[in-house]
Amino acid sequence: MTSVNSVNTGKLIIRNVRKNIQDYMIYFLTLTVSVSMFYAFNSIQSQPAFHDLDATKQLLSDQLGILLSALSVVVAVVLAFLILYANQFLLKRRKKELGIYTLLGMEKGKISRIFAGETLCVGILSLVFGLISGLLLSQGLSIFSLRLFAIDMSKFQIVFSMSALKKTIGCFVLIFLIVMIFNVRTVSSVKLIDLLTAGRKNEIIALSNKAAGISLAALSILCIVSSGVIIQRYGILPSRENSWFQIAAVLLAAGTALFFFSVSAVLLTAVQANRKIYLKGLNAFLSRQIGSKVQTDFMTMSVVCVLLTISICGISVGISSALTMNETSKAALPYDLNVVADMDVAGETDIAAYLKSRDVDLGIYADSIAQISLYEAEITYGDLFEGQDLNLWHIDSAIPEVGVSVVPISDFNRALAVQGKAPINLADHEFLLNCNYKGTLQYIDSFLQSCTEIDLNGTTLQPGRKKPLGETVLMTSVGNNDRGTLIVPDRIAASLAKDMNILLVQYKPGTNTDEVLQKMIPIGLEWKTEGYRYTEKVMLSSMYYGSCALLVFLCCYIGLVFLLICAALLSLKQLTETADNIYRYGLLQKLGTDSRLLFGALFRQTAIFFVVPLLPAGIFSAFGIGKITAIAEEFLNMHISANIGVTVLMFLIVYGGYFIATYLSCKHMVMEKQIFFCN
Repeated sequence: MTSVNSVNTGKLIIRNVRKNIQDYMIYFLTLTVSVSMFYAFNSIQSQPAFHDLDATKQLLSDQLGILLSALSVVVAVVLAFLILYANQFLLKRRKKELGIYTLLGMEKGKISRIFAGETLCVGILSLVFGLISGLLLSQGLSIFSLRLFAIDMSKFQIVFSMSALKKTIGCFVLIFLIVMIFNVRTVSSVKLIDLLTAGRKNEIIALSNKAAGISLAALSILCIVSSGVIIQRYGILPSRENSWFQIAAVLLAAGTALFFFSVSAVLLTAVQANRKIYLKGLNAFLSRQIGSKVQTDFMTMSVVCVLLTISICGISVGISSALTMNETSKAALPYDLNVVADMDVAGETDIAAYLKSRDVDLGIYADSIAQISLYEAEITYGDLFEGQDLNLWHIDSAIPEVGVSVVPISDFNRALAVQGKAPINLADHEFLLNCNYKGTLQYIDSFLQSCTEIDLNGTTLQPGRKKPLGETVLMTSVGNNDRGTLIVPDRIAASLAKDMNILLVQYKPGTNTDEVLQKMIPIGLEWKTEGYRYTEKVMLSSMYYGSCALLVFLCCYIGLVFLLICAALLSLKQLTETADNIYRYGLLQKLGTDSRLLFGALFRQTAIFFVVPLLPAGIFSAFGIGKITAIAEEFLNMHISANIGVTVLMFLIVYGGYFIATYLSCKHMVMEKQIFFCN
């Protein structure tokens, strides 16, 4: 008789992988998705289009590469946790088989080598398939990145990143080694009885006392509320001077863990106490299924809840910023170039003539050109906002003391003409207000709604419209442009002090913008002494899109990674627990339970595991999104309109897709068991 220890290890490994292909599919898919995402995000910097950028975009692109490298370390740690988590469930699934090997006399060292070999085989396969899918995914991410940086899509190339390949292989080889060491230690130290009965052991509910459960539930809510109060008062940015954020984070983590640990036990006790609910259908079976794993579930649910919160906040703020910046940039960059001459330094001047004297002959480049003037009124923005409950952004704190800008109607129409727009009409006794800055727009709008007249340098004017215009007179920065400009008859403006002259330019088609920019740089550097400064559309667009791209990309990157991790964690847990407890479903089938009731209980069990961590995560996110958005608004100097719809859609696709796939897989397992019993 052949000893089990003499069996060829290699053949046994290959045979086991083939035989347990369905069990390994969960592990394989988890590894493949992890490898794919890790490679794709680390390969973005290899896109050739990023190597031919202007100085501003190149700097921001380099910063993106640095941030992605740093985040890759964090993501690698999280993915390692996910892979170890998946491996733990896989090991639990195979314990009975390994116990049989032990019962037949196989040495534990050989069992460990067999399981490590199986893990290595699946790891190599998942690495290959992950790199292939990562190559495809990286092309889509490259296109997304080029659009964020406003780079010409004709420069896009399909590339394979050797540096990303090395990082991915190195990272996952290290993770696989850790997994195999973990497997060898686990198999070597486990007892035979544990291997044979692993799937049938219920975890003891650690919190069976109702009073203790209610007390811990109250304590958990107190911790969460205290964390919210601290964050509301001190913000969410950690610093050396402010340690309150760390305290809030600890309270939130502890409160979340206590919440899932205590509330789950309390709710199960409440359900069991209500006989009508408990004895209805398969609710008794369902409650025992959930209760049998409560001690493990509360930690899993806590981790998933925190990751889901980060995911919802990241995706919401990232997508909202992207949509807002695309909408804002269209109206904020109507000219190719504008040059400002400060009256206090440059005096009254013909800007085009001055530029020509500095070797910038705009007649060569300009298709449309006009010089206009801005004046400063004696009334301030504080006068316009009088009687309103102001909640200005930090960057606007001094605006109530600033004099309101004024533009003559003729100059305003010249600006519109350069943009290719029709002129507007204004009566001799009227005024209009222009505003495209969302930080003050609501206050300008409220002023016009209640205003009947204003006194400007001794002349009374009535509003020509009850709504502000949203044009751009002067390019300064995207989203932070015109806080409110009075448009008045020319005779009124002429009686005020002139603040600046502005030259507005539209280039001829095919103009080399870099050539103009290189000639303008020395003039801009002398603005303190000469009084001339410029804003160039391409440069401003590069700075704007580049800074926004960093925020949008990182938010979406973190959010998407954590969303997939959460969905994979829950899916792995539910699939493995269904497989471990399949004999219980078989017993119900033997007792004649209707399939609809059985599958209904399975559906509710799966739904509970997916929905429960999502509910508190949604509440945390509703609070966190506002705080993160405020930081992003201050960083970008613009108001970000919330676009939750896209986030919800993404969650429905990814999170909902994982839920449906998990339920269908669990249902397939039960149906296979049903066929087995029928046969």
